[in-house]
Amino acid sequence: MTFPVWINGGERGCIDPADRGLAYGDGLFETIRIERGQAVLLDDHMDRLSAGAAVLGIAFDEMLVRKEFSRFLESCPESCVAKILLTRGCSGRGYLPDPAATPTRVFSAYPMPAHAHDLAGTGVAAGICILRLALQPRLAGIKHLNRLEQVLLRRELEELRADEALVCSFRGDVIEGVFSNVFMVRQGVLHTPVIDEAGVKGVFRTAILRHAKHQGLPVVEGRYSLDEFLAADEIFFCNSVNGVWPVRSLAGRHWAPGPVARQWQAFWLEQLRGEP
Repeated sequence: MTFPVWINGGERGCIDPADRGLAYGDGLFETIRIERGQAVLLDDHMDRLSAGAAVLGIAFDEMLVRKEFSRFLESCPESCVAKILLTRGCSGRGYLPDPAATPTRVFSAYPMPAHAHDLAGTGVAAGICILRLALQPRLAGIKHLNRLEQVLLRRELEELRADEALVCSFRGDVIEGVFSNVFMVRQGVLHTPVIDEAGVKGVFRTAILRHAKHQGLPVVEGRYSLDEFLAADEIFFCNSVNGVWPVRSLAGRHWAPGPVARQWQAFWLEQLRGEP
């Protein structure tokens, strides 16, 4: 099975060593679930890419990216994970970017994670990471290329021997998982950490919040401590590749996958089928 890589609209190409994405992490990326040859939640991915480009001041031609990405998917397996990487492009040495730099576009594809479906059914054994996220409101929410915190967190997760883990800010608030967003349920109300100082506004998190509000379901974005999460009726992680992972154990507490998590798993299956 072939998993292609395209650079700037074609299969042949290379990344210039002077590219600012390589030199400074000056860029953005999106990781997208592909089902039946279609990109799941593509509009939300494009919206976040556009918002990130605006924050960083990178020129983003959405029409061009959509057109090239559609052609790229024709060369991909019908079920896979695709990645869009957008950098500022090449510039001279130094932090100050060249305003005339032409952005670099990289598309790549990868196999689906083998364990995602199993963990959705059984739930995950979760941990709590020691490493704390720095606070930077200007970058909060966007998926920029500087992921060193996540690299360290993923190594810590491996040492914890957990499937996912809660990650807190330096203030001590729960923010997200290592590679997911996180929700909890208390007395039937859905809660999720606000993403205004650290963390990523995940695409599936956005879809859950939008659908909940559209359906009139109670949902709150707030600041929550670890103790509040440990006292929850349900906890689940979510992202746009794995869907919903209920938490079955965390810091000595145990849960069976609950009805709210199962409800949002059904919603995820609707997204995979392309249903509104």
